[in-house]
Amino acid sequence: MSDLVSKCVLRVEVNDSHQTVSEGAEALPQEADNKQKNRGQRKVRDISVETFPSRLESPREDWGLLPFSSREQTPMTEKSTVELAENLGEIGFFSGNPFVEITKGILHLYKEDVLTSRKDALTLCLLGVPCTMTCHDILAFTAPCHADISHIRVLRDSLPNQYMCLLTFRDHDDAIEFYLTYNGSPFSTLEPDILCRIVWVSRVEWAHDGSAPPGHTELPMCPVCLERMDESVDGVLTILCNHAFHASCLEKWGDSTCPVCRCVQSPEQEESSECEECGKSVPSPDALWICLICGHVGCGRYQGGHAASHYRESGHCYALQLGSHRVWDYKGDNFVHRLLQNKADGKLVPSEGPPSESEGAQEKVDSVQLEFTYLLTSQLEEQRMYFEDKLALVESQLTQESDRLKNQVAKLSDENKQLKAKLNTVTKEKQALEKKLQQQSAKLSSTQHDLNEEKQLGKALRNNQQQWQTKITKLEEGLAELQATKDRELAELKEQVRDLMFFINAQQTIEKSEHKEDIAEGTVTVGEAPQSSKGKKNRRKR
Repeated sequence: MSDLVSKCVLRVEVNDSHQTVSEGAEALPQEADNKQKNRGQRKVRDISVETFPSRLESPREDWGLLPFSSREQTPMTEKSTVELAENLGEIGFFSGNPFVEITKGILHLYKEDVLTSRKDALTLCLLGVPCTMTCHDILAFTAPCHADISHIRVLRDSLPNQYMCLLTFRDHDDAIEFYLTYNGSPFSTLEPDILCRIVWVSRVEWAHDGSAPPGHTELPMCPVCLERMDESVDGVLTILCNHAFHASCLEKWGDSTCPVCRCVQSPEQEESSECEECGKSVPSPDALWICLICGHVGCGRYQGGHAASHYRESGHCYALQLGSHRVWDYKGDNFVHRLLQNKADGKLVPSEGPPSESEGAQEKVDSVQLEFTYLLTSQLEEQRMYFEDKLALVESQLTQESDRLKNQVAKLSDENKQLKAKLNTVTKEKQALEKKLQQQSAKLSSTQHDLNEEKQLGKALRNNQQQWQTKITKLEEGLAELQATKDRELAELKEQVRDLMFFINAQQTIEKSEHKEDIAEGTVTVGEAPQSSKGKKNRRKR
């Protein structure tokens, strides 16, 4: 079995009619019209989602599918962590109250346009589970795999005969094993025709818009077998009440009524029909196309083109021609099948015999289209080869340029590493120099402070020196005057001492002399000396 599958997206289009104006601005009329076009004739139904969590799983907030503003919840039984740890060694089973969500809306199932890997998918969807199977029967049907299932969701949209069931597994291998084991097997041995159909689901979401996600297409489903009616299934038929079936499923029905609504399929035809968009009546029903997904009726591309416009707006790719009952695939741009319904008895017959005028014209258009397609294909093949050669040349140039750039990047990386190493070294040196600079700056500021103090001290000392020099000069002048005075006094004292010594010596000489009596009676005459103050003073003293 291939790992590439076409996964599906299950979307719940929640009806936003309950929202008030205070919760947000009102939708524009154009958006409302687009939403109605996407819905077509499908009506909003009550949707309920019941989630059954496994006992091996602790309650989580992500079990809820719908928004909080449009759902009702029932309480779940909470278990402590100790009980959950003890139950890990037991066989998993589901019990307790389900997590119920109720809203109004439409269920959409979109399939991816391309095949993708299923390795990242953990969710499987059981399609067309009959309503005769209760939730207890579903749990009994999946009982052997309960230890591998995280939780089970049951989705109902008020259809009288079926519902869907989502299984979320803990591991991808367990999901593959369940798919290989149960896909195509009957739900019950008592009803072997009711088979279990399983598809891979990439995600489950809700939205207020019914448009298809990018890269996905909403396909119609047969109410009987619940399989997708795409180009791989032959014999897709939409009857007069707009319910689509597989031809093989409708052949099993005994009468000409619809298996869903019991509508009689052979009423009187109206004389004219009209397009829902332009409202113009068309004389031939071949000019009208009805969408197999939503029931939109529009005129063909050669009239107003409203059927093709509806496909471009909504992405609904299958439309049925009312006159010939042939199904056209807008995505593949061709007819899917040529199975018709006999208007007399409602039986299914192949398209044989000479075609009608409109069918002949359509056949010619198809043949011209086919020839043009072959011509275009050949031209495109040549262009493909041409551009592949150019692409190979560009790839080689890009490879060379990439190698050159890689070498440059390697060199630049080495240079960058070297520069980073140098930068680290220089940064360290810078930090060391900054530290030294800070220390020298601190020393400089301290030295400047000491220098300022020394300058102030020197200035004070110079002032003191000048004062002391002035005082010394005055003292020296005083000392000079005092010395002169002393010298004069000393000279006078010397003269007095000389005179005194002369007097004493004379007396002693006289005392020793024999003629002292004569000398005593005699007189001594001294010659005149230079007039001087000292002499006069001495003579006065004598």
